[in-house]
Amino acid sequence: MSQTNVNVVAGVSTVRQNLNGPVIDWAAAEAAARGLPLHVVHAQEWPRGVPPQPGPEHPAHLWAQHFRAGGEQVLDTARRAASARWPGLTVTTELAAGRPTPVLLESGESAALIVLGARRLTGVEGAFAGRGKGHALLGHLPCPVALVPEPAASVPDDAPVVVGVDGSPSSTAAVDLAFAEADAAKTALVAVAVRNPRDYAWAEYREDTEVLVSEQLAGHRRRYPDTEVRQEILRGDPALMLASASHNARCLVVGSRGRGGFRGLLLGSTGRALIHHTDCPLLVAPRPPQT
Repeated sequence: MSQTNVNVVAGVSTVRQNLNGPVIDWAAAEAAARGLPLHVVHAQEWPRGVPPQPGPEHPAHLWAQHFRAGGEQVLDTARRAASARWPGLTVTTELAAGRPTPVLLESGESAALIVLGARRLTGVEGAFAGRGKGHALLGHLPCPVALVPEPAASVPDDAPVVVGVDGSPSSTAAVDLAFAEADAAKTALVAVAVRNPRDYAWAEYREDTEVLVSEQLAGHRRRYPDTEVRQEILRGDPALMLASASHNARCLVVGSRGRGGFRGLLLGSTGRALIHHTDCPLLVAPRPPQT
């Protein structure tokens, strides 16, 4: 069995290299705050019929050398950027042969966090956003996944951590992660519950929801007494309300699967909206073990 929580893994790409800067900055800061090394991974998909290490007699030998050199250059740029920002941080790199999703799934087995880039979309482009490698990893890793938007939004150093709460086991995992994140960053935590009641008066529904949120936060408040906590109860579409609530936040934390308005939140169209339309990094807590 592999050891977990040994590093923070950042996945970098040659397809949209402008995403790599925000990813490396955020991943390096996370690694430094957690006291862990940063491991930067770049996966290269080799064409069919071309092995990752073709010999001199192979017709693609020269091309393969240039292809591998391009990947190494991406990793070297990322390593230098992280080391320049955090001089004391241990940074390692890995050039892996294979499709990004399987490579990152393997890296995530021993990681405390995987950090990837997510392109922010608007208008028609956003309506047709497809499923990227971030979607494929959600709910399939023992560690959280962070999706960092590009362009990166500028937020104050004391910006709060925002967490979506709905009373489910997945929400509990998100609250665990959010408190740890707020504690490491020495910032406040805002717990947000989104409801769209049909059978109850809003005032009654809101009161019941406030009780649910308070109960889910109670143990964490005792564990993190120095973390300032605020609660917000909102009404409407979960993805839209959470994205709005996380404006100017350090990050938005959610569970990979919830109940009620959060059911399937990150696995369907609302999840794609949340991933591609939030201004801050989106942290997805791992799916809780099945009982």
